[in-house]
Amino acid sequence: MTARITPATAAPQTDPQSRLQSARFYITFRCNSLCGYCNVWQDDKFKGYQELTLERACQILDELYELGVRYVDFTGGEPVLHPHINGIVQYAKSLGMTVEITSNGIRFAKHIDAIVPYVDTMNVSLDTLRPDRYRQIRGVPTLDRALDVIQRVIAAGSGNLKLICVVTRENVDEIPDLLRFAQENRITVYFSGMFDYFDEQDTVRDTNRTARKLKLIEQNGKPLVAPAGRAGRMNESEPTTDLVAAELIRLLYQPFALINLHFRKYGENLDPTAPTDCYANKRILTVGPDGRLVLPCYHAFDNSVEWNRPLRELVQEPEFLRVRDEEVGHRTECRSCTVFPYIGLSFSYRFDKVFLYQAISEEIAKVKTRFVDPLSPQPALDHDALQAGYAELEKLIDNGLPTPLPPLSSDHFYRFEATGTGVATEFTTGELSLAELLGDHAQAECWGIQRSPHTWMRLVYRDLVPALKELADAGMLPQEAYETLVGELYEVQLAWWQGYLARYYRGCEDADTHGAQQVLARFLERTTALLPDVPRATRVREVLLHAGCVLGLAPEQLAPLAVHGSFPEAGLVAKHLLLTARYSDLSKYAELLPAQAAQPLRLVVEEPDDAEDAAGHGHLDAETARLLGYQDRGGAVDQATAERLVKAVLALAPEQRAGFAERLLAHELCDPQALRRRGVHLRERAVTRETC
Repeated sequence: MTARITPATAAPQTDPQSRLQSARFYITFRCNSLCGYCNVWQDDKFKGYQELTLERACQILDELYELGVRYVDFTGGEPVLHPHINGIVQYAKSLGMTVEITSNGIRFAKHIDAIVPYVDTMNVSLDTLRPDRYRQIRGVPTLDRALDVIQRVIAAGSGNLKLICVVTRENVDEIPDLLRFAQENRITVYFSGMFDYFDEQDTVRDTNRTARKLKLIEQNGKPLVAPAGRAGRMNESEPTTDLVAAELIRLLYQPFALINLHFRKYGENLDPTAPTDCYANKRILTVGPDGRLVLPCYHAFDNSVEWNRPLRELVQEPEFLRVRDEEVGHRTECRSCTVFPYIGLSFSYRFDKVFLYQAISEEIAKVKTRFVDPLSPQPALDHDALQAGYAELEKLIDNGLPTPLPPLSSDHFYRFEATGTGVATEFTTGELSLAELLGDHAQAECWGIQRSPHTWMRLVYRDLVPALKELADAGMLPQEAYETLVGELYEVQLAWWQGYLARYYRGCEDADTHGAQQVLARFLERTTALLPDVPRATRVREVLLHAGCVLGLAPEQLAPLAVHGSFPEAGLVAKHLLLTARYSDLSKYAELLPAQAAQPLRLVVEEPDDAEDAAGHGHLDAETARLLGYQDRGGAVDQATAERLVKAVLALAPEQRAGFAERLLAHELCDPQALRRRGVHLRERAVTRETC
């Protein structure tokens, strides 16, 4: 890299009107493939753009960072056709961004050393292993080059390679071969249904004309020609059919296969008559080859804002705001769009069923790639049982949970209604406090929402299993025991989700959780019995105790997991116990927790008869109220006030949000009797289940 070695430093954007966090950087529109389902090489609107110099590209990255962007996806066209792609990628990484790049591999070989170590994810497109079919799908005879690049990246040992396979009726028969290829090479392959967008994306135009423009010549010197019978609509490459979807779901627990359940569910439930919940240029900025802001998105590109001033100013341009607010998701063609690179990044900002499937997918992917795949072909998995368990969970989510209405504002994670004593939502049984509502919205994405099933599974793959692996590597835990525990993680995940939804979510009251409770209890018991008495094992006990308390396992069962030193989730565990545990058990649970978290459980003096006056002595602590410009008198909060406070939270600078949710939770625990009143319906529900 020869320019701009030192990254600029700037405060991230705090304007709630934009809150941009991701960028799709179309570094070039030029491409050396002729894929029939792609319009970048077919449409003249992508031709003739001047591309950024290294200096100007780094300036764009500086300005993206200043806006708050922390994830950048370099795409195109084919990114390595840009003459300065190496330096641009390296500079993005030097800023501390999460960097992803997608290539067809045709000309990537000479860029491996300069790019692969600087990206978090290196994607190579590979739809087939058959040369004739590769040429038919991609229009060029270069499968050998793509395979060579894949082998070279593997040899480099970076571990960040992912293959992307778009599955259609053309190549669905190759899934076993592609999966075998991935498993033999120990690399992840993402099997994706073909997303459907508009503007005749599957129309093949004059390949000869385009090939001459791009100077794509076969090795024998003859220009490429469109395969016979392939002019016009590509009948073989229709969007994902039921056949393809059924084949993909069978790969869910296969080693080295990645399946996005949320993409599948989004497509199944897409309403073409309703606006699409798309965040193009709301949270995901689209940048063109010359730095312009592409509107409304790359696939519907028919407008733009020229980069002639800082991006901070351009994202406030009237035309940018108009398209963002009035056109994105509302155009007629938007209402049938399933472009996952845009829609998929939007799923993290709506706490709905699609987000739940995204969380399940993320958990499976993390468990698979970090722990199960490295042990493959061990541990042996009962795929039929896992598929049946997933089908049961899918049924519970699809048919049990209510379908939530859209939020009242595009900035809200979920719809809420002030009740006078708290806040009602469509997923959670009972009420949330005002403090919990604000704490949820202080998070950057739905991943920080307090009452979501993914909160514990995230601890499993971030903390629990890495700690177990460290113990095994140090010889303090038998390797065979570690592998057995890893082999149980998929079953544990299914049990956790079943148990959590049945315990805390509306519409799941009648779900049979006996089996799920047994699975969790056995996992906790076996894991606890294996733990040595060393400091590193403490984190494992904390995570296991968290699960047992939140799902209501008897305190006697959890006694071996007692943790007396403070841990990050102790307050959240105490809150769940105050909401759900029987009064007679509170003192027993208190014995399992560190002193600060146990104190609220010991302060409960009586069991409330009903949920009246659940607001307690106050909604917010003094510092929070001051920060939000709110005079909290502890009375009822109306809808307008709740919405205004959420808006005030969203306007806080990042440094002001740091520790915000934790402070609100601590304030809630200061009034345990109010939490008990909020949990009346949850406890009644638990008693009914135990009686049945």
